[in-house]
Amino acid sequence: MSEHEKCAWASLAASVLVWAFFAMRMTEDGLLAVRQPGIGLKDERDLAIEARADRIEGYVLAIAINALLIQALADAAFAGHSMPRIDLGSLPTLVFALLTTLFVGHGVKQAVMIWSYRT
Repeated sequence: MSEHEKCAWASLAASVLVWAFFAMRMTEDGLLAVRQPGIGLKDERDLAIEARADRIEGYVLAIAINALLIQALADAAFAGHSMPRIDLGSLPTLVFALLTTLFVGHGVKQAVMIWSYRT
């Protein structure tokens, strides 16, 4: 297999994984309102835990996006400073930073749900 073919397969696999993540985030865990047999319905406690996890995920996402925005504004206002910075002027870095905030938000949501079920 040539290097170009390997690269094409890797790109295809990465694209499918990213699409699957977005589909999971934008739908009801990727189910598209299809019920699976053997999975019980959510009771009041499950709904309350999920609502709390969603709320905390929203807080984390809002804080992370505001931090990125403040960093971008400060970088534009104080150009040439010697402080460490993330170059949000380049599109790939910006996309990576925003996708990272989505992954962090999802991880926080899952961690809060696990913590809530354990307590």
